[in-house]
Amino acid sequence: MSAIIMFDDSCWPLLLLRVTGPMTDKQFGEFLAQSTTYVERGERYVSIFDIAQAGLPSPTQRQMQVEWIRKYDAQLRERVLGNANIITSAPLRLALSLIFHLKPLPMPYAAVPDMDSALRFVIGKLEEAGLGEDAARIRRQFGVGGVRAG
Repeated sequence: MSAIIMFDDSCWPLLLLRVTGPMTDKQFGEFLAQSTTYVERGERYVSIFDIAQAGLPSPTQRQMQVEWIRKYDAQLRERVLGNANIITSAPLRLALSLIFHLKPLPMPYAAVPDMDSALRFVIGKLEEAGLGEDAARIRRQFGVGGVRAG
């Protein structure tokens, strides 16, 4: 069984990613390649990564992730204003903690339990960066009330 992976940039500068099921190593490589295209746009953005229904990353995938973060550290630091991961699984939270212990994320990051919390976090990051119009548009589109920056 392989994962269903969805990238949605229709609300740019908000990038939504959703993974359902366990990724094969090949899928994970393709996921990183697609992620690279957003980093290489040269534009500032925020991302929400919904992995509430994802499988645990394999040791190979964890190493691939660490190497990818190392390779794109400067671009991620400059361009990703904030990243919220929707995580409801304790084992997955632990796996990500291991990855980020080996190579900390270079951008503001939050692990949250639901989409509303994720949206509040990234909207706050857009506002902090002076992208208030984008933040307001996303707030309206998703019906998010008052925002608390995280």
